[in-house]
Amino acid sequence: MSASADKAASSTDTSFVTALVVNAALLAVEVGAFIILKQRLERIYYPRTFLPPPEKRSNELPKGVFGWLPALLRAPTADIIQKNGLDAYMFIRFLRLLVIIFFVFMVSTAAVLMPVDNVGVSTGNKGLKTISWENIGDDDRYSARFAAHIILAYILSFFVLYMLRREMNHFVRARHQFLLSEAHQCLPQSRTVLITAVPDELASEQAMRTFASFIPGGVDRVWLYRDTRALNKLFEERQKACKKLEGAESKLLRLAVKAWHKRQTQHQKLVKKDKKSDPESMHSDNLEMPPPSVDLLNELVPANKRPHHRTGFLGLLGKKVDSVEYWKFDIDRLNKEIDILRADSHTKEFKGSAFVRCNLQMGAHILAQCVSHHEPLKMTEKWMEAHPKDIVWANLDDGPVEVKVRKTISWVATIALIIFWAVPVAFVGAVSNISGLCTNVSWLAWICTIPSVPLGIIEGILPPVLLALLFALLPKFLRFLAWYSCLPRYSIISTNVYKRYFMFLVIHGFIIVTLSSGIVNAIQDIVADPTSAVSALATKLPGASIFFLTYIITQGLAGAGGALAQLVPIVMYFIKKRLLGSTPRQTYGIMFLMPSADFGTLMPRMSLIATIGFSYSILTPLINAAAFVSFLLFFIAYKFLFMQVYDQPEEVESGGLYFPMAISNLFVGLYIEQVVLAILFFLKIGTSKISSIIEGVLMIILIIVTIMTHSTIRNAYARTSCLYFGAISGLTRAFSDHELSADGHCD
Repeated sequence: MSASADKAASSTDTSFVTALVVNAALLAVEVGAFIILKQRLERIYYPRTFLPPPEKRSNELPKGVFGWLPALLRAPTADIIQKNGLDAYMFIRFLRLLVIIFFVFMVSTAAVLMPVDNVGVSTGNKGLKTISWENIGDDDRYSARFAAHIILAYILSFFVLYMLRREMNHFVRARHQFLLSEAHQCLPQSRTVLITAVPDELASEQAMRTFASFIPGGVDRVWLYRDTRALNKLFEERQKACKKLEGAESKLLRLAVKAWHKRQTQHQKLVKKDKKSDPESMHSDNLEMPPPSVDLLNELVPANKRPHHRTGFLGLLGKKVDSVEYWKFDIDRLNKEIDILRADSHTKEFKGSAFVRCNLQMGAHILAQCVSHHEPLKMTEKWMEAHPKDIVWANLDDGPVEVKVRKTISWVATIALIIFWAVPVAFVGAVSNISGLCTNVSWLAWICTIPSVPLGIIEGILPPVLLALLFALLPKFLRFLAWYSCLPRYSIISTNVYKRYFMFLVIHGFIIVTLSSGIVNAIQDIVADPTSAVSALATKLPGASIFFLTYIITQGLAGAGGALAQLVPIVMYFIKKRLLGSTPRQTYGIMFLMPSADFGTLMPRMSLIATIGFSYSILTPLINAAAFVSFLLFFIAYKFLFMQVYDQPEEVESGGLYFPMAISNLFVGLYIEQVVLAILFFLKIGTSKISSIIEGVLMIILIIVTIMTHSTIRNAYARTSCLYFGAISGLTRAFSDHELSADGHCD
């Protein structure tokens, strides 16, 4: 091995060790901060024990340094369903699944592949390469050892397929039990269906009732969405005016309190002065507070000191008016205009959407799944669990053709964004292998002279941080594109963001980084022999695993520790409390509203780590240990958060529909692993023709088995993932016994 190659290998080990040490230190600091601060900041670390209604409160964990951990692990995970819904429970179940899978991967690859890749091998490699595929991949003397890789690939793939099927069975049962639970049935959204692209002949409540008369239990209420843009505009103006009035009155009351304290201080000074001149004086130190009244308020705060503002541009121009009186008059005006428009709203143009609330949950699901109209694109989209706060009202008035066009534009824009996003991501991938670049590119040779520790920081810490920052900006663009595709519910937009975000992460966070890092490693061979570019690149791809080792370590150690410690939420809490808590509404939001998780961006990041782990599980066995530790820490952190901190809004609950997508995404990692192994085997045909063909064919057979299993699971559970009438036909009688009040709540 050349001196430059030795330095590159040493730099690879240094970058890994540097990332491990730095992130382990961060984890220790974050856990230490958590242990200390949780004793003092119950509002941050234990809000679920006292803020929610009594039936939704969590049991308090022990206050000791480490006593909370065994208590947390012993706590039934199923309790999360009652506290935070099925989405949160299935997310924790997903992390548990990955902990089990990567524990088996870690033990099996450490017992089999590490000895196979290392013992009795003399290829001149050093460091981490001695326990990976690279140590024997280029040497035909050890070709017989690849049998162990194939056998283990089969065993682990079948194990994963079995676990995925088992978890899907559990999900279907859990989802049905959740939807049929008494607590969920009592929610009006459980029996409400949103139907879009409704034809004009059904544009009346009576017509919709007649149309839906076939469903069991009949229809409770029908709401038709009409053109209420003018009403919506007035309503939004009134909401803004109410906030302005609340701010002005809060400021007025603070001025009054300040004036009273000033009067109280002056009174105490006079009493103190009187007592010095007359020790027998009977004056009280405290000034008697008169009954609250408008007169008292006007006395404490004269008209010239009351809150004022200008009515012109940005409050800088125009007439200066009393803010309280101005906004009170404005709200009164808006209320009168809103009442007039509401009284006339039933005559407005029908915009093609209707909400149907059924008397029985089973009736709502039958209505949502039936073919409703003979014309193409009419009434084809129906959405269960419709909640007013979850509706994107701006997307309800688009016709079916416009929806198709906007959806197409949205996905074309997403693909274009994927293409152009490749440039900065490829740069990050090149930085992750800068030591190999300086070895193979002469004009970058000066980089090899950098000391090992700074170089390790550049390779091991900087790329994961840059990649994390790059992808932190992405969800905002994707959420806009999902909204533009005319999805009518925020919860569905979140699941759509999940699909797009995972696509981005796999392509840019994994494939582009892998290829760019492999090109850096193989650039010297490609320049010397361009015809061997494919084979040179393929043999160098396993060496890109060092970046993903550091990425998983960064996410698993520092990321999980940061989620547990909540240092950023603590800082934001005190900043908001100090600067933004000027009105009762703002103070309530800061003091009583608990945070929540966005599964549309959280689960794709977990799925990416799993995809990386699967892809390199055979090539670099050490990555299985990193993935196992990461998912174990994530499991602990998020189980704590969902049991003690987070409060997921009921209106955005999808009933666990993120979980089937997460399970499907795990197959991506299996496919990448198996395809890469097949390519690596076939590329060895030139030196060991028969064995390479056999090994490659065996991997193709495994790919076919995985595809068939994936297809079977997807088709078998596509319908049963949603509640359908066949599953609850035996419960019809029980449901029909429920009496529903006029507002849709159970008596």
